Amino acid sequence: MIRMLATAATAAVLAVPALASTAGADVPPGKYVYEIVHSRYGKVGTHAITLVKEGAQTIVTVALRIRVKILLVTAHREKAERREIWQGGRLVLYSSTTVENGKTIKLEANAAGGKLKINGPKGASTAPGTTFTTNPWNVAIVKAATVMDSKTGAVKPVTRVEAQGSETVTTGNGNVTATKYLFRTDTRRFLWYDAGGRLVKFQVFRDGSSVTFTLK
Repeated sequence: MIRMLATAATAAVLAVPALASTAGADVPPGKYVYEIVHSRYGKVGTHAITLVKEGAQTIVTVALRIRVKILLVTAHREKAERREIWQGGRLVLYSSTTVENGKTIKLEANAAGGKLKINGPKGASTAPGTTFTTNPWNVAIVKAATVMDSKTGAVKPVTRVEAQGSETVTTGNGNVTATKYLFRTDTRRFLWYDAGGRLVKFQVFRDGSSVTFTLK
C-alpha cells in the first residue's frame, strides 16, 4: 500500500489518435480537484491541479493530500507541493517538496542545452528535453517517450500507449464523455481526457492495488 501511494510519476507508442491539445495550449486555465480512492482503503485524499497561463508559459501547481487510516490509526500520510513551468511544448522548470510520513523529499529540474537536468533525492541526473512528469494534466503525455517521476525524479521509458475508445466518466459535475488511454512505464496507468483535453480521471496500478483520481 505504501509503495502504491508513493508511485501515484525508447517507447513503443501504439494507436494514438490526434490529440485535443499539445503542451496544455488548449486546456482551460483553472483549478481541477480530484478525489483519490484506494481500491482497499476507500477515500484517502485529494489531488488539486491549478493551471495558469502567463504569456508563452503554462504554470502548473499541484497540491497533494493523502491520509490512510486503518482501524482508526493513520497508516500513511503524504503532503506534496509541486510546480511545473512549460514553454514551447517542453518542461523548463520543476520543483517539488513532498513530506511522506514525516520524511521530506525535495526534487528540482530545469531545461538546459536541450536536456532536462534533475537534482533529486538520489543525486543529479539528466533526461531528454522532451521528458514529461508523471502528473498527467496534459493529454500530450500520450506522445511522450520518457517521464520523470513527480516525487523522486526517476526517469522511466514509456513502453506502451494505446487509445481504448470512449467512456462515460462520472465527475462531480456530471457525466463526461472521455477518451481512455492505457499508459505503461514500469507501472500500468489509465488516463481519461475529454474532448477539450482536460484530464477527468486517472488510475494507477501497483502491488495488486489501484488508486483512482476522479475530477470532483
